Amino acid sequence: MVQPIYADHATADTRRVLLWHWGKEGAGAKFSSALARGLRDLPGTEIAISAASSSDLEREISGSTDLPLQSVRIFEGNKASLSGKLAAGFALLGLPRIGAEFFGAMEEFRPDVALCAFQSIWDLAALPVLRRAASRFVLVLHDAEPHPGDRYPMRGVVMGWEVKAADALIALSDHVAKEAVRLYGFPSDRIYTIPHGAFTFGDEIIAPRRFPINRPFKLLFFGRIVAYKGLGLLLEAYKIAVAQGRALELSIVGSGDLTPYRDALHDLAGITIHNGWVDDTEISDALIDADAVVLPYIEASQSGVAASAFSAALPVIATPVGGLVEQVTDGETGIIAEAVTAQSLAASIMRLVASPELYEQCSKGALEHARVALDWGVISRRVGGIIDDVVSRPRRGAEA
Repeated sequence: MVQPIYADHATADTRRVLLWHWGKEGAGAKFSSALARGLRDLPGTEIAISAASSSDLEREISGSTDLPLQSVRIFEGNKASLSGKLAAGFALLGLPRIGAEFFGAMEEFRPDVALCAFQSIWDLAALPVLRRAASRFVLVLHDAEPHPGDRYPMRGVVMGWEVKAADALIALSDHVAKEAVRLYGFPSDRIYTIPHGAFTFGDEIIAPRRFPINRPFKLLFFGRIVAYKGLGLLLEAYKIAVAQGRALELSIVGSGDLTPYRDALHDLAGITIHNGWVDDTEISDALIDADAVVLPYIEASQSGVAASAFSAALPVIATPVGGLVEQVTDGETGIIAEAVTAQSLAASIMRLVASPELYEQCSKGALEHARVALDWGVISRRVGGIIDDVVSRPRRGAEA
């Protein structure tokens, strides 16, 4: 324990929430931290956090809030390295210990709801505890199943077990909600949908963008480079658009294997690459420098990148897959391509680049959408209402 996890001053009218995420780094920590802060500010809410030791979430919570925090030892090292992979593998032997520590937190804090904000393989340790607990278990379901190119042993199995153990799901798109019903037979009346909140990076004052003149239009591909995110599709579309005389530049910012795209990158001009882990300052710089963000995904649940782009007043150009069509409103916050093809994506890029009026309208709409609908205070109030509803109902499977 880094801080005591109990809340002696809680009353019968107080909702107690134990929020956990045991991933080491990445978007899960940012999502969990933002949601925790929002829930903390709700009247009548007591919240405690369980995080992996030496994780981004532990650092964010311990460094900037007074929230009760349990630090759970998972493993040390970087999973991108061989030694880190081996450490993570051996750490699975510690699942009983992790479960015992989680049980201790549940016993001490006695939450009304145990809320998993972002899944990880380590949640295996929590499942036996949750089955015995009186608390309701609510799972924020970012993906209904692992994405193509983003699968590893047991991940899909654990995801399925976790969904089936939940009393309620919070999906981040209607697409994911429908997939949870289709794949797992989860009751639709116990699935709640909220949008993915907007992350901000840096302390720049953001205003709607002006259409760039006397320089190339700057596109940004941001995030992990994995198969389902369609970088190859974007490179084809970029080549088509440039061949038609558009003055464009493309920045690729994120970690992942660029080997499959080496030949395409070699043949294209105007491309800059930052291939590696990026911190908040580097993300802020990339967003400020860009004119639009492109999501050339081949498959998607929804995208935290889209929400981050909106908060930076950047229009989003996206393929018509999964929850992206819910996140991006064509002609208002960005452009939705007609099909998942390079030609269609190129046409969407050119549509935005060819119209300063459309570009500035989308920039204004993106920023307004981030500030109104994707604000974490708004989202947390919705989650608070969901928690109240879940607590008022019997556990799943215990209905009369």
